[in-house]
Amino acid sequence: MRNTAIIGILLLLGGSFLSCNKMLDIPSHRALTEENMWQNKNDARAGLTACYALMRAAIVNENAHWAYGDLRGGDFQVTKRGDLQAVKESNLNANFTTMDQWRDWRRFYAAIAQCNLTIDRLPGIVKKDYRYSQNEMVLDLAQARYVRAFLYYYMVRIWGDVPLVTLPADGTTKVIARENWRKVLDFSISEALASIEGLPWRYNGQSPEQQGEYRGQGIGHHASIFATKGMAYTLAAHAYVWQDDYPNALKYIDIVINNQSLTDYYFVSADELTRLNGSFYGRGRSNIFQIDLNFDHAEIASTGQLEDWTLREPDIPKRESEIYVSKDSILSIYNERRDERFERYFTKMNETYPVFYKNKQLDGAVKNPTLKLYSSCIIIFRYEELFLLRAECRLRLGMDNAVDDLNTIRGQRALKNINGNLVKGDALMDAIFLERRRELMGEGWYWYDLIHFKKIPVYTNLTQADVNNGAAYWPLSQSALSNNKSLVQNSFWK
Repeated sequence: MRNTAIIGILLLLGGSFLSCNKMLDIPSHRALTEENMWQNKNDARAGLTACYALMRAAIVNENAHWAYGDLRGGDFQVTKRGDLQAVKESNLNANFTTMDQWRDWRRFYAAIAQCNLTIDRLPGIVKKDYRYSQNEMVLDLAQARYVRAFLYYYMVRIWGDVPLVTLPADGTTKVIARENWRKVLDFSISEALASIEGLPWRYNGQSPEQQGEYRGQGIGHHASIFATKGMAYTLAAHAYVWQDDYPNALKYIDIVINNQSLTDYYFVSADELTRLNGSFYGRGRSNIFQIDLNFDHAEIASTGQLEDWTLREPDIPKRESEIYVSKDSILSIYNERRDERFERYFTKMNETYPVFYKNKQLDGAVKNPTLKLYSSCIIIFRYEELFLLRAECRLRLGMDNAVDDLNTIRGQRALKNINGNLVKGDALMDAIFLERRRELMGEGWYWYDLIHFKKIPVYTNLTQADVNNGAAYWPLSQSALSNNKSLVQNSFWK
């Protein structure tokens, strides 16, 4: 993943764009013929790298991660951009080029198609290239299965029911209907759990699953980026929570937390989370899974990160941020004295539009008046969030120790403990929701939390009737509907 030029070529490999042609409507531009690909160890490496690269391309496209996960919730206000305002107001059928991109799931299915092809072809390479060991193949195969499982989990939260494609393209045109979201998550969970056997806890070369240096690099190069057991267990737990299956979710959360000596995950301070070269620089102990966009890996970018919307002069050559959190919201959300996140997450509080300063990984080249470059990763799962997830699961299962996990995170941010004898039931659940809102602001969780905690009518202009009619999910793109007549638009958006 170090060479962006190679990654650009990888996006064309293996016929990824052929899968579900009617559904995806993407033409084939193969760099190699099928006969010449998937022959040796380098082909295996290229195929798996393409899985990660295409996943990243889907998530960062036009800042998609935050358009899906943060904007609709209402914590962020919009200064002037009509497309961002439309998302904030849940006017998701609005006619903007960026919104055409966000409505379209083709990039996700391109990544899934590459995963399907990689999973199908990797075993055969062992027989063709003695350098590609069975051990390495099993590890690569497990990673591809994890990426595919994650992509389906990610898509279900955006569109609800989605087509479930699990086989590589065979050259024929297929029309594939949407599958019930619960069945899609069942598949995601089964794949995540199946991948665990082939994954290490860490890429330190000291486990049966991963021996020696992986791809010629040590543990620091791979941390939080390549799939591990901890990532897979965490993904399974989140998918179970989305299904309201809290016993199974708690089971896998406990496995991750109870194996801290193997994972090396740990909490970070508010300073380490937000400072330059901190958690958002990547590969920190709190990061369970991240999408890397790091200067060290030659993946620094000028778009795709939240900073492009939240920062302004003097940090980047832009006079006005696209989005901000209002003073009233900041004071309402961070309403407890000594909360360290208040000063770490925001700056310029004396100005009309405060600056959301949580993510600010800027490269030195940004000082060029015509150039802005960001090197922050996208943190998908982190350790603090996992404790808040366990607090919710424990409370929903009637366990008294739910407040302990909540207080663990509050203590990390210099807040007083909540008395579990005084705050119980719905009040404690609201406290968990609020702590997630505080801790995870700007990380792409808030809209999904509003869905899951059933608080959309409380915090947005949508009613419960709207939610019942499918308003929580994004509409399907017109191109998908036109090219696949078996697809049916989400009810609210018809």
